[in-house]
Amino acid sequence: MSGYRRIGKLGVRMTLEKRRHKRFMLDLIEISGRLGLTDKVEINDMSFGGVSLKADRRLNIGKEYLFTLGDKGNRLVVKGTVVRCNLSGIEERYSGERALIYTAGMRFEEGSADKIADFIRNSILA
Repeated sequence: MSGYRRIGKLGVRMTLEKRRHKRFMLDLIEISGRLGLTDKVEINDMSFGGVSLKADRRLNIGKEYLFTLGDKGNRLVVKGTVVRCNLSGIEERYSGERALIYTAGMRFEEGSADKIADFIRNSILA
């Protein structure tokens, strides 16, 4: 299967959702992310099974990293494997330096979903 399906006579293509966990934006709660050896990590969206993020360092596809989620003094460290990483831009820093920015996707290790759900639930209720 190509990941697309044909809809109607006009041939409009839509991607089929293949994710096990629904992704959600973090607009209502302020959860931060942290990876070792990076100065800046920005979470685009996440699910109980993974996260889409921007980082100022290239992450190696297939490599495991410890990812720290933080919110209002609470922390959760989960292990994730990078499934994609692409150069997405250049950012100018306050010092005038330029930094390469990468967009990456990480899949959390099996068994992390309950811990992540509890962390997010506690962040919302706090």
